[in-house]
Amino acid sequence: MIFVLLALWASFLTDPLVSKFSQEPPVYSSISHSKELIIDQNFGYTLKTNKKITVLSAEGLGHASVRIFYDKLVQIKGFSLEVIDPATGKTIQKAKMKDLQDAELYDGFSVFADNRQKYYVVNSAKFPIEVHIQTEVYFQSNFSFQPWIPVESTFQKLDKAELAIIYPESIGIRYQEQHLSGNKTEESLADGRKKLVWKESNLPVQDLSIREEDDHRLYIAPKEFKLESFQGSMNDWSELGLWKYKLNEGRDQLPQEFKEKILKLVEGIDDPYERISILYTYLQKNFRYVSIQLGIGGWQTMTATDAVKYSYGDCKGLTNLMKAMLEAAGIPAFYTLVYAGEGESDIRTDLPSNQFNHVILRAEIDQQPVWLECTSNSLPAGYLGSFTNDRHVLVVTPTGGYLAKTPSYEESTWNRVENEYFLQLDEKGDATMTMKQHLEGNPAYKAVSISRQLDSRQQRDYFNKNSAISGLVIQDYQFESEQLDSLPIADRTVKGIVQKFAQTTAKRLLLKPFFTKIKLDEIGFKNFDLEETYAIDLPKGVVSEFNLEPLEIKEEEYSIHIENQLKDNQLLVTRKIKVSIKDPKDEDSKKVLISKINSVGYGTYHFTKPSLSQK
Repeated sequence: MIFVLLALWASFLTDPLVSKFSQEPPVYSSISHSKELIIDQNFGYTLKTNKKITVLSAEGLGHASVRIFYDKLVQIKGFSLEVIDPATGKTIQKAKMKDLQDAELYDGFSVFADNRQKYYVVNSAKFPIEVHIQTEVYFQSNFSFQPWIPVESTFQKLDKAELAIIYPESIGIRYQEQHLSGNKTEESLADGRKKLVWKESNLPVQDLSIREEDDHRLYIAPKEFKLESFQGSMNDWSELGLWKYKLNEGRDQLPQEFKEKILKLVEGIDDPYERISILYTYLQKNFRYVSIQLGIGGWQTMTATDAVKYSYGDCKGLTNLMKAMLEAAGIPAFYTLVYAGEGESDIRTDLPSNQFNHVILRAEIDQQPVWLECTSNSLPAGYLGSFTNDRHVLVVTPTGGYLAKTPSYEESTWNRVENEYFLQLDEKGDATMTMKQHLEGNPAYKAVSISRQLDSRQQRDYFNKNSAISGLVIQDYQFESEQLDSLPIADRTVKGIVQKFAQTTAKRLLLKPFFTKIKLDEIGFKNFDLEETYAIDLPKGVVSEFNLEPLEIKEEEYSIHIENQLKDNQLLVTRKIKVSIKDPKDEDSKKVLISKINSVGYGTYHFTKPSLSQK
């Protein structure tokens, strides 16, 4: 009877019709779990977990599967798992340490890495089931902690969650609560340690739309820490930056012969930006990027001497080498930590801690930054692109670290597209076309990236697929790129035939919609300027049936200007769009905005043929 009720309950919770009617996410599992984090006097810590997961349907099986990550600094001490049939109380399945599968944790780009995982996959054709999991993992360093997340999975009901942190006061911890509503207690233990406990229960079920900033979380950081033999403090950004400086101190010495070569490259060059650009280009052409994630090598740079010797380095090694090259040429440069990734959230600036996964370089001209992405072989000096733009970074100096912010590239200067179309229409409605496109800033760099990834034929196909003009058969495709200081610039010329560009009848000529449509990624930087002209040679004697008056629209976040002129059988259309987004928007809001902009003036041009107009 109990099993029947549980099965009916699971079916009810996971029924999509019920979820749709109730507007609540479906529930695939429920969980109660506790974690105990014990920091020792040697700056290591033990993390013990105890979970009870009730899996209600096949969709919830992944919630009960186990993955434990480890490397040179992390050891798995214990693991046990038991699957129970709640209807009978009988054990269905058991697993111990020997039953864990082992695999390399491959990130897609690291060549030297010791990151691995042990995992166990729970399978069952019968539901509900109860899964009891216990793990114990030892971390040799308290340099960083994973956040505590009470609701571990989407579509999971949290019954209760508890976190206990026990630590020596001499080492200490700091923390930041985010949307926690439960209880927190604090206790001084007899041995001089402190104990903090957080408890949460009955938190809302989450679906895939949950954002990190809206989640229930506890972020944890040490006050004092040690990574292998390197000890430091992390009470503020200055202390963390100073530790990072000392970790790499002395590793930026260049071989004398290489140093002389560097100085010869910039001999007679007085302009600081040009000196930076010359050396940066040399790095890009002569050194390749290789990711290294071995033990402390994941944090400490390889020496500049080794980078020169082997002609490769990871982000740390190449940045360290570039820093040494610039300093040899008399240009200040600073190793800089960043959390990289397109569209990633910014770091928590009010909780100094290790929140970084990448390194870039801050060179300076008259104390103004010139940012360098040293793993790229295509970016111009001073341009970072969307991988590390618009976020706080930790600049490392000999006296400590400080927070700075990378450029947002939101200004229209960095987001410009100019299109010129020349079309000659024949009596059948086909047209020969020449298009000249000029791109500046972010659109230019995107085009450059595509040109490097695709061969000539693939580039043609890509342009055709994304062209506003349907029926285009490309006969010639040319692409060139350059830079104006740090501003990427690209020019594209396309020649071809447009089949059925116009629709013809006995009495009329109709031009199908041909305006370029703005895409979602083009307004990702808030500002975007599009200017385009269409010069269309028409058959002789056609007469316009539409209003040639200019169209002007000005809204809070965009303006549109369209002009039409018909002279000597040529239709000249000029279209200017300026987008300036004021407040942050989610993807759906951006789509609505784009739809409004693209719909303005997007229609068919009607002309009367001479045979009718002359009657």
